[in-house]
Amino acid sequence: MTASSPLTCNRTTTARLSIVFLLLMGLFLFRDLWLPDVSSYKPSPPLAYPDPKQPGTPQQQHNSSTAAKPAASTSQSCASVPGAEKVLVLLKTGATELYQKLPTHVVTTFTCVPHYMIFSDLAQTFADLPIHDAIAPVSSHFREHHEDFELYRKLQQYQREGQDMSQLKGDGGWNLDKWKFLPMLFQAFEQAEKLEGIEWFFVMEADTSVSWTNLLQWLKTMDPKQAYYLGAQNVIGDTTFAHGGSGVVVSRRTADLMLQRRNTVGKVPYDEKWEELTSISCCGDEVIARAFKEVGVELTPAWPLIQGETVSSIDWTENHWCTPAITWHHVSPLEVDLLFQFQADWVHAHGWEEPYLFHHLFDHFIARHVAVNRTHWNNLSGDQRFLSAAFAQAGDRDFEALEGYERDSVESAEACAGACERKGDGECVQWMFAPGRCHLGKDLRFGRSDEREGEHWVSGWVQGRVEGLRERFGGCRRVRWHG
Repeated sequence: MTASSPLTCNRTTTARLSIVFLLLMGLFLFRDLWLPDVSSYKPSPPLAYPDPKQPGTPQQQHNSSTAAKPAASTSQSCASVPGAEKVLVLLKTGATELYQKLPTHVVTTFTCVPHYMIFSDLAQTFADLPIHDAIAPVSSHFREHHEDFELYRKLQQYQREGQDMSQLKGDGGWNLDKWKFLPMLFQAFEQAEKLEGIEWFFVMEADTSVSWTNLLQWLKTMDPKQAYYLGAQNVIGDTTFAHGGSGVVVSRRTADLMLQRRNTVGKVPYDEKWEELTSISCCGDEVIARAFKEVGVELTPAWPLIQGETVSSIDWTENHWCTPAITWHHVSPLEVDLLFQFQADWVHAHGWEEPYLFHHLFDHFIARHVAVNRTHWNNLSGDQRFLSAAFAQAGDRDFEALEGYERDSVESAEACAGACERKGDGECVQWMFAPGRCHLGKDLRFGRSDEREGEHWVSGWVQGRVEGLRERFGGCRRVRWHG
């Protein structure tokens, strides 16, 4: 075996040192060019109030003046835009869905909101954010014995045992949810009394998307010293109420009236009365409408600005075209993020004083997708249904009584599209076909993929009529700020 010469050793050492140096330089370049800046924006914690079960819990208040400032100018402007500090946002969720739906709002919606509180059916902490138990103020008479609270009791057990609470998803969450509304509102109203300048309360759910710029611009058109209760109107019996998932807006004057009423009656008897009513009601959003009505505040309808549909399910009609899009409901975390990104791009191009309208969202999200037919797609057509005898159900038109072209429409996608075109303008703008079935729609909707479902459709839109709709709706010379 031949010994290495000193020259060879020196060369080897030099080569190794060169490699190490290059690796270190590459590491620093990778950090600076690709890794996130350690100073980038992290949302500050939301408002916290003392947990009624844990007296003495320190009260934390989110203050935008002391929060870490976002690195991106768009994020910074959305957190400090005039009017933002006047709104307290309440997000209502549940422990079984918390980790699926809340994270997206933390990195999108709440980066723009100076004051917010997160309410659930269990007191816990998400990262460093306090999650408030909206159920805790309900009297022990109900919490410990009523069947609606079976899930509540189970959640507390799972929390003590360190189990995964998402495993408790089911119908029990709906029964428990109605108990959150009124206690949650009063906790927020009382918190607002400790803050300066809160004029509005906005209530949303974890599957609600809100346009912060459009909401703030809308609120500027109203006086918070007037009693307002606004939302997408629903009716149960003789009660007209704002649908909770679509979003609810309450003015400071309404909050003051509610607090005065509760203090006058006495908190205990007041709460007992509404707990009894909640126990026999279907829905918490219907209960709060009754409570508002008791102090003389009726619902001001705000549809279609406050919206219960998604971008995919909404009917793109004249009802919406020139209206600012403020909320959507039943949106996925992905859709929350996409809508937030759209808002950021809009504000970057147009500023905070110009609202975006439904037709802007149509142009961005929908227009290019309805320009072609789609397979494995359900576009929600259903205004007219032509079904062969094998698929007909009670109430469907007799197949033999249909026009010839209507009977032919169940044979192929081309024939179904032809049937749509045979209908008059205004009767059909889109169609969907599956063997033996042809559905026509008079309003334009996008729909959803059915690739992973049991039945599959082919869907299409009549392009000339799509363009005709856009021309007829016009360029929106006037923004419709009221429903």
